[in-house]
Amino acid sequence: MREYENIISMKPSPSSPEDHSFKYVHAPVADSATGQDRTIDPVRTAAILLGSRAVAVDQLRDSGIPVDDICWHILLELIVAEKTEMPMTVADIASRLDVKASVMSRYVHHMIGAGLIERCSGAGDSAPERLRASAAGNAMSRDILQKIGQQFIAI
Repeated sequence: MREYENIISMKPSPSSPEDHSFKYVHAPVADSATGQDRTIDPVRTAAILLGSRAVAVDQLRDSGIPVDDICWHILLELIVAEKTEMPMTVADIASRLDVKASVMSRYVHHMIGAGLIERCSGAGDSAPERLRASAAGNAMSRDILQKIGQQFIAI
């Protein structure tokens, strides 16, 4: 996750002991419409993140498929990877989510068994197998992401 652009870190400088966690932050991203910098409200950002997680947890629980936050993030990684045409392996996802490869292999095996992701052959015989979301994984993710999007509008 550390590789994504436009992530704002709220780290106070060592010389400044005051708490900056709930102050507005001048973001390093430009507003696409005006070309000007935007102001970020950390409380609103937290509300959006918590709201999106609550929607995802509720929908995943209601799906009847035993998946947790890591499974959800694996699906998100695979959806983004497919859209950007970036092949993903177990090792790639483990690295991106900062999870040991052996643990990630167990998650992948579980998700394949649940029908949420599938393996596809690599470019050559020695290439590692790539992963992608299955039709069921894409459908479930799309439904959850649409509900999360509706939550964003409400905040």
